[in-house]
Amino acid sequence: MRNQLEQFADQVAAFLPDLLGALLVLLVGWLIAKGIKSLIIRLLKKTQWDERVFGRSDVGDTNTFLGNIFYYIIMIIVILIVLEILGVEQVLEPLENMVNEFLSFIPNLIAAILIGFIGYILAKFVSNLISISGNFLDRWVDKTGFKDTSKIVEILKKVVFLVIFIPFLIQAFNALQMDAISQPANNILYDFTEMLGSIIIAGIILAVFIWGGKYLANFLEDLFRSMGLDRAAEKIQIHNMIGANQSLSKIVANLIYFFLVFFGIITAVQLLGLDQLTQILDEILEVTGQIIFGLIILAVGNYISLVIYNTMARSRNNTFIASVVRWASLALFLAIALRTMGIANEIVELAFGLILGAIAVAVALSYGLGGRDAAGEHFREIIQRFRDDKALPGTSSSSHTNPVKPKKDFQDPEHPGKPEKPKDPEDPRMDI
Repeated sequence: MRNQLEQFADQVAAFLPDLLGALLVLLVGWLIAKGIKSLIIRLLKKTQWDERVFGRSDVGDTNTFLGNIFYYIIMIIVILIVLEILGVEQVLEPLENMVNEFLSFIPNLIAAILIGFIGYILAKFVSNLISISGNFLDRWVDKTGFKDTSKIVEILKKVVFLVIFIPFLIQAFNALQMDAISQPANNILYDFTEMLGSIIIAGIILAVFIWGGKYLANFLEDLFRSMGLDRAAEKIQIHNMIGANQSLSKIVANLIYFFLVFFGIITAVQLLGLDQLTQILDEILEVTGQIIFGLIILAVGNYISLVIYNTMARSRNNTFIASVVRWASLALFLAIALRTMGIANEIVELAFGLILGAIAVAVALSYGLGGRDAAGEHFREIIQRFRDDKALPGTSSSSHTNPVKPKKDFQDPEHPGKPEKPKDPEDPRMDI
């Protein structure tokens, strides 16, 4: 027992200097880490680099975060030194491997951060130049008639920033030399860069359609007014459909502007390669065109029905009939317009079938009931002709035996003194 205690005391005496040295190294390392952390935070606060780079005032969190990073790096190195002093090799070896890999990665990380930081500063600087040139842009855009230039400036700033920053970001990921991270990130950035060019071209095309369509719409509105389209709308009473205070010239010009902008949207979407969205927009455009064409047919039908009404209503006795004909013709054009629009085709066909069937039944009943006496008289006349035709052969045989009497001039009972016209022998209705 005594030997064991002596052996333990010898081990403690041999380990005690290492333990005290490890504690001393740990204390000194902790103090150094705390001092470096505080120094970094103070320096970063004095430089106010976050406000200059990110343009914000809440810089304390960012500075503290960077200070903590340096603090933990120093403490990890201190702990490794302490474990090496204590001779704990089983625990030390995995930690050393991890720290060595991390330390070997630090140069790549620093290089990636520097590349990204330089790209960010450069992109921020160039994008701010767009804001400086805002006065020139305002004057140029005012000539086009577009007043809200602040949104255009912000969009241009973001586009310029992305165009400059994305290549630097790709190189920053490459500097990390981590294929598991850099390869997917680079693929995404490359795809976005290719799409960004298409987005810029699509935006330019859409802007041209919007501004050009606006100029064309204003020109066409003035042209339609000078041609007297509004006065023609008053004559054909189309204001009942569009409203009393509405201008037909403005409505037509706005419709043309709408279709121009819609064509621009379809072109931009096709350029972006969005096939499904392009198909949906094509279908919407087709339906919209059918609706517009149906409204045109309805307007023409309104004009034709009005002409028919004015023509038939010249006589006071025909006012009711003229109204009926007008609404009937308007209903016909309404059905044609609905058919053109593709709205309720089955209902329109069924309604017209029922109307035509009702008219046919009404005509049949009116002829069958109202013209029953006339139809009976006509039928008796047909039967009498049939009987006369059967009696003609016997009469012709007896004519050979009886002598032919000389013709006499008969007096017309309605006009005395005037001979009566002889009957046509070929007439089947002659008296036998």
